[in-house]
Amino acid sequence: MTSEAAVARLVERLETEGVPYMFTGALSANLYGVPRATSDADLVVAFEDFDVVAFARGLGPDFVLDRQAMIEGFTGTTRHVVHFVPKQFDIELFHLGNDPHDRQRFSRRRRQRLPECDREAWVATAEDVLIQKLRWGRRKDLDDIVNLLTVSGDMLDWEYVGTWTREHGTGALLADLRAEADGAGPAPSA
Repeated sequence: MTSEAAVARLVERLETEGVPYMFTGALSANLYGVPRATSDADLVVAFEDFDVVAFARGLGPDFVLDRQAMIEGFTGTTRHVVHFVPKQFDIELFHLGNDPHDRQRFSRRRRQRLPECDREAWVATAEDVLIQKLRWGRRKDLDDIVNLLTVSGDMLDWEYVGTWTREHGTGALLADLRAEADGAGPAPSA
């Protein structure tokens, strides 16, 4: 089984179980920017009485749950990692918590064809991908933002983006990345 087939299996299982979910991270960023390779699939999952052990087991013998849950730093939500062993591909399941942006972006998710599994799936909007990647702020996330701005920047709801960048204090970083996407290179430091 390929990592693409693993993603398809994941979507099938989530939808069969009726678990509300949303792809985030690189798989959603690839829809709005220049696609890049990734070694994981990040999802926000809304579950109350969700048995993650049974869920991972139901994916098949090639999927192994890391028994140690972790806490995601920005939203304070629980993260479970399911390893797809044959391809060293990880599925990261983030519990939908009470973070205001986490809640709003989940309510704005949309159905779109995901090339990695060649099927419809729930994904974050371009604006919410950008906002969350600004919060994470890792170099690969910033590169994803520049790519997203280059490809989809003219179609974004900038009022919505502005609301959250003010809330998170990431407006200056976004301005630098917009300048970079416009071909001017990084903006000078203030």
